Amino acid sequence: MDQHEFEEEVRTVARALWPSARDDGSMNIDGVEHDAVFFTHDIIHCIEATVSRRKDKAEHDGKKLSREINKRTGSNGRVARGWFVTLEDPTPEQTKALRAIDRRIVPISFKRFKARLFDAHLYHQRRQCLPFGSATNPADRKAALEPYIPAEFQAADGDNGDVPPSFESLIARISAGERFCVVGDYGMGKSMTLREAYLRLSQLHREDKTLRHPVHLNLRDHWGQRSPRVALTQHAEDLGYDRPDQIISAWRAGYVDVLLDGFDEIAAPGWSSDVVELRYSRRRAVELVRNFFDQTDAKASVIVVGRRSYFDSLQELKSSLFDGEACTLLELTEFNEQQIEEYLSEKNWYALPDWLPKRPLLIGYLAARDMLDSDVQSTNGMSAAAGWDWLLEQISRREARIETGIDGQTIRRTIERLASVARKSASSLGPLTYSEITEGFKFTRGREPSDDQRTILHRLPGLGSDPNFEEGTRKFIDVDLASAAQARDVSSFILNPFGLDADNAASWSESLGQSGVDVAALQCATSINAGSVENALLFAKRNDLDVLSADVARVALACGIQVVGSSCRVGDVVIPRIEIYEGCADFSGAHFSRCLIEFLELDGEIEDRFMPTFDSCHFESVIGRFGENDLPRGVFQGNCTFGEFPDMAERNADVLRSSLPRGVRVMVTVLRKLYMQRGRGRAEGAFVRGMPQEDRALVPDCLDVLRREGLVSSIKLNGRTVWLPARSEQKRVREFVAAPRGSGDPLFGAASRIG
Repeated sequence: MDQHEFEEEVRTVARALWPSARDDGSMNIDGVEHDAVFFTHDIIHCIEATVSRRKDKAEHDGKKLSREINKRTGSNGRVARGWFVTLEDPTPEQTKALRAIDRRIVPISFKRFKARLFDAHLYHQRRQCLPFGSATNPADRKAALEPYIPAEFQAADGDNGDVPPSFESLIARISAGERFCVVGDYGMGKSMTLREAYLRLSQLHREDKTLRHPVHLNLRDHWGQRSPRVALTQHAEDLGYDRPDQIISAWRAGYVDVLLDGFDEIAAPGWSSDVVELRYSRRRAVELVRNFFDQTDAKASVIVVGRRSYFDSLQELKSSLFDGEACTLLELTEFNEQQIEEYLSEKNWYALPDWLPKRPLLIGYLAARDMLDSDVQSTNGMSAAAGWDWLLEQISRREARIETGIDGQTIRRTIERLASVARKSASSLGPLTYSEITEGFKFTRGREPSDDQRTILHRLPGLGSDPNFEEGTRKFIDVDLASAAQARDVSSFILNPFGLDADNAASWSESLGQSGVDVAALQCATSINAGSVENALLFAKRNDLDVLSADVARVALACGIQVVGSSCRVGDVVIPRIEIYEGCADFSGAHFSRCLIEFLELDGEIEDRFMPTFDSCHFESVIGRFGENDLPRGVFQGNCTFGEFPDMAERNADVLRSSLPRGVRVMVTVLRKLYMQRGRGRAEGAFVRGMPQEDRALVPDCLDVLRREGLVSSIKLNGRTVWLPARSEQKRVREFVAAPRGSGDPLFGAASRIG
């Protein structure tokens, strides 16, 4: 800082230190310029600030301060004090000169002067004693956290022009005062990333590279709070920091960067059939976040993280969280191959099967339990459903080999029972109390666990502790793993409706995740038929089990079994995904009313007579159609509403009209549909939709090139070929799609030779 900037910073701190005199500042007294004079109720503070380290500067300012102290002392019964504030520590010569002039003058560095406002060192000590969101060691909650592997980001809205190229770049931009919202699914490392950001920013402050210190809040601790002042006060009390007014003053003065973990955990709004009311409830729940963005000083940064799926759309997220305030929206990506190799290098493992998501929490958990061995490698090429079913079996058998008091089949059935019980929670992951875990074992075995078996129940595979929940509770560590375990009750119900625990099914909060649907379809594939589906739907209908009805209908669709008649009526249910494809079984008997459907995928040319009906439903994303005018008539009734159509014609048309070589244009369009649009994969026919006829013939060649490059893989699903992206290659794909010619990627040459 130059002299003028430094003086202004000192006055800013002084106004925060002495708020009753916040309107005071620099003064010209009898023709003499004083950097600042602040008149409080009992003390008059006279300040001179300098970036100089010269002795004569201290002597000059010291004499000026001494004269003013003498003049002000006794004025209205107040005493006067002098402050000689230096950018760096005062030199010994400066301190000695000031002491000789007037001992009422305090020589002090700006760092120590600012510490009177906010003791960042004490805050940092206390803050490290409390959890940072859900950041824990996958193997042991009480063990030290594993080393952080820097995250990579992509633009949540598809525009990668403003994405930090590295974690270090993100820290630099936060230090410069930029504001960010980082989203990601469960287990993607949001809390670990925000914790690391806190540690880096705190280190920069200790090294005097920034004037601001971070404050990290777990938003789940602040349910119902709207005022940042109230939230900071409670945060200080939770830490045992006995001067919350200091933190508030430093925040208001712009000397605090605010880090907010878990906007999706502030409150869990109840389900409402009114989409507008549901959105209002979410907006009201995150008012605290919005107020932090609005009320934090412009020079300070605000960073908030949470799950994207909490909101219906990015537009709702932006409006609810920062409402017009400048903020860059980022999304965490899965581990790439380099990150996986770095993470697992000490475990002598360098490859993972294609079906296994590269989520840091899941990979860390499996690595901690020595599950990443040659057996896992042998599953490469499996479908995701077969892979999850295999993994459940293996972790259960391995646990049984470690602990002799229980067999692998019982462990698996207990895990599956607990996963089913966890569906009553908003996340479908838990928490589960130890009593519920014990009851899950009793339900499976029909008797109380022995002492040895109780020990095993404390460490069931697939479950972990969470610092945000009560000590002793457990939660599933991965959403797909939980969904796969939840499949058992549904597949068993389809084959035998009368063995169902109806009370448990009535408590489920939403329909199965797509991984669970696929695993359930695999489990009952050899025995399911139209009769068993009809019986299951009738039983669910008679018992008002709408969530279960949705599960059964989706499993039937995945198995190619028709759903006709009037037995499938689903109302007021959250459904993660419905996939309807060309050549699928007749699904016209399914009727969905007032449901919230996160993804509807319409793949290929589907006969209208096979379509279900939707009445007054809301769809967050419709994949495979260009817009509402491209939807089949008569299927969407009442007041159906739609969030986004990722396949909107103009998005890909811009690429196809560009000056790029024809093969490159088609390659970029294929990659955009696989990587840039949310979804788990695309059927082969989905790539040609909206393309000119002459370009469609190039799609198979493009897919062959991408397969050779390791960017895509294919599986057979219900008789159709489905192409899957290699999520670990997201960074490479983003760079190529953003600038095909300038990326330097060999894909450009290979694609240019097509056609």
